[in-house]
Amino acid sequence: MNDGILAAAHPCDIVKGSYETWKSSAEEVGVVIVGGGVAGLTAAKTLIENDYTNLLILEADNRIGGRVRTIREGSVLVEEGAEWIHGGSRNPLFKIAKSLKAVARNRPNSSWDWRVRTNQGDPGNAGKFNRLENLIEKTEKNGILRPYYDDSYGQFFVDRYPRAYGNGWNNTLGRAWFHFLEKLVNSDEGSYDWLDISARDADKYVDYGTDRNWKNGYDTLIDYLEDSIPNNVIRKSTPVCKIFWDSLENDKVLLVTNGGNYSYMANFVIFTASVGHLKERHNQLFQPSLPSSVIKNLNGIELGLADKIQIGWSEPWWGTQNPLDLLILWSEFKLPKDMEWLYGVVEAFSIHQQTNVLQMFVTGSDATQMEELPQETVKQHVRQLLSEATGLQVPEPSFFRRSQWGLNPWTRGSFSSYITLAGNEGGLRRRKQLAVPLKNSKGSKVLLWAGEHTHNTRYSTVDGALSSGKREAKKLLRIMKRKM
Repeated sequence: MNDGILAAAHPCDIVKGSYETWKSSAEEVGVVIVGGGVAGLTAAKTLIENDYTNLLILEADNRIGGRVRTIREGSVLVEEGAEWIHGGSRNPLFKIAKSLKAVARNRPNSSWDWRVRTNQGDPGNAGKFNRLENLIEKTEKNGILRPYYDDSYGQFFVDRYPRAYGNGWNNTLGRAWFHFLEKLVNSDEGSYDWLDISARDADKYVDYGTDRNWKNGYDTLIDYLEDSIPNNVIRKSTPVCKIFWDSLENDKVLLVTNGGNYSYMANFVIFTASVGHLKERHNQLFQPSLPSSVIKNLNGIELGLADKIQIGWSEPWWGTQNPLDLLILWSEFKLPKDMEWLYGVVEAFSIHQQTNVLQMFVTGSDATQMEELPQETVKQHVRQLLSEATGLQVPEPSFFRRSQWGLNPWTRGSFSSYITLAGNEGGLRRRKQLAVPLKNSKGSKVLLWAGEHTHNTRYSTVDGALSSGKREAKKLLRIMKRKM
C-alpha cells in the first residue's frame, strides 16, 4: 500500500485507559460482531434467526453497509462501492433481490454507443477489444491457468497477448491495447499489479454468470438485512481499537472502543472488518499479538484499490441519447506528473439507468495518486481527458463524485482481495486458511473471521461476504452448543 496512506494518523492511535479500568467498566455481551458491513449484518441476522439475541454489532463508521454505499443526489443514484450482483440463480444475492422484486433489467448490447479512441482522439479497432475480451474469458475455462499455479495471473496475459492480438502487437497501437488489457484486468481484479496476483488463487474463483443490477440501489440489500436486526444491537461510530483475546482469568474477550471510552466483555467475537484494515492494524489491535501462523497468512493476501469517478450532466453531450461506452487507448504517455494517474483510466461508460452519468475505474497506484488530489483538480483532469479522446467540448458537469477507499481508515482498499505470489509461495493456497477460529491458551475458540477475503470461491464479491457471515454464525452456534 501507499506509504503516505499508511503514515496518516489513525482514529485509534490514541487509546486512553488501562486494562483493569476497561475490564471493570465493560458491558457484558454474549457475541460481539466487529464491523457492520454485509458479512457482519448477515452474521447477526443468522444468529437472531436461530434465537440467539445476546449480541452487538460494533461499527466504526457513522453508517452501516461497509463497502456497499449507495449515493443519492437529486435524481442521480450511484454506487460508491459494490455495484453488481455477479450472476443469476446460483447467487444468493440474486435470490434475495428477486424475492424483493429488486432486480433491474439489463440493457441490450445494441442500445449502447460503443466508441474506441486513443487519448488523442484517433479511432481504434473495436475488433481488437473483442479479442482481448475473449482472452479474459478463456481464463474461466477449467485447467487453462494450471500451468501458471506457481506464477502470476498477469503472466498468463503477458504470454498470450501477442497471439491474441495478432500482427502489430508490438507497435504503438499494439502496446496501447496491451496497456488497456493490463488496466482492464487490474480493474476487474481490483489489484495493484496483475503480476502479483496468484494464478492459483485466480483460478479458484467460480463464475455465476451475467452481472445484474439492483433496481433501486445496492442499499436495498442493507435495508433488507437491517430489518431483521433490532435497533439496539447496532452501535455506529464505535470503532474497536483493542481486542484482548487471551485472558488468563477466563475464556472471555475484552474489546475497547472509541479511544478507550467504552469497553465490552464478550464470550465470542466475529471479526468482519476489511482485510486491508486488519493488515494495517493487527499489531495495535490484538493483545496478545496474533499467532505467527495467522500473521503469515495475512501477509500473503492483499486488498486491492479500485476507485470510481462518476461525472454527470443534465443532457448527454456526445451526440446521441444512447448510453456511452468509451474505450480509451493510451498511445502516448506525455502527461504532466500530476495528471499521470489518468493513465489508469481506460474506459468511461454510462451508469445503469442513467445515460447522462459516466463512470470510470482507476486502480492501484493510479488510484492512490488520484485520491490525494483535490476533487476539483480530478474533475478538471477528467473533463480534459474526455474532451481530447472524443474531440468534443465537455461542458461543466452537474454531478461529480470520486471514491477514496484507500484513505478510508476502516477499509484501506476497495472491493477485491487477492492472494499474492509471495502468499502462494508461502503456503497460502485456499482462503479457508484465513477463516480458522482463533483459540486462546485454554484451547477455547473465541474469535472467528468473516469477510469476502475468507471465501474460497466467491472472494471479492458481496455474496462472498454474505455467505462468510452466515458460515461463521453457524459455526459459532455449533461451538456454543458444544460448550453447553
